[in-house]
Amino acid sequence: MFSGEEVNHFDCDDTIGGDEMYKGKRVTLRAVEQDDIPEMLHHFNDWEVRRFLHMITPVSAEEEEKWIQEITRQRKAGTHFLFTIELLKLKRFLGVCGLNSVDWIHRSAELGIALSNKKYWGKGLGTEAIHLLVQFGFNVLNLHRIYLTVFEDNFRAQRVYEKIGFTKTGRQRETIRRLGRYFDLFSMDLLANEYKKS
Repeated sequence: MFSGEEVNHFDCDDTIGGDEMYKGKRVTLRAVEQDDIPEMLHHFNDWEVRRFLHMITPVSAEEEEKWIQEITRQRKAGTHFLFTIELLKLKRFLGVCGLNSVDWIHRSAELGIALSNKKYWGKGLGTEAIHLLVQFGFNVLNLHRIYLTVFEDNFRAQRVYEKIGFTKTGRQRETIRRLGRYFDLFSMDLLANEYKKS
């Protein structure tokens, strides 16, 4: 889902409009809408898309609606901030990304991303979305640490995370069972002061 090309910083537009959009050079992070559900169903019910996600079964429109409602509740509670990734000029749905499990005491959150529109894989758009999301976490939410997990065989994602500045901090052995075998998960994190230096 991620390209292995070199990455650069992307300036995040800190101005929060009515739709709370964050714009990069090629992608926008905007609020998730009910109108996104048909695209979500089309993409997330594709096994190739779900391969590196913690999704086992296909999802229904009703499940997606309830999920968006729950995410909205968590956003209001300040524990989960989810965005739709949209192609800036064409307004095309690319996927979703967000910061969840926000801990306001320790100022940390978990990063998740699914660039689910396969037509746009390998173009560096997921990289730009992650930069925008990380900048949102550090500059807007004032977080200290952002962490994530990634499948051991998702090599492209690992390269992107490392180039952005994430460091591998641990290995969760044989955590996920897929395709008739167990896979490890790598734990990675990034501190605010490290991102400024990267």
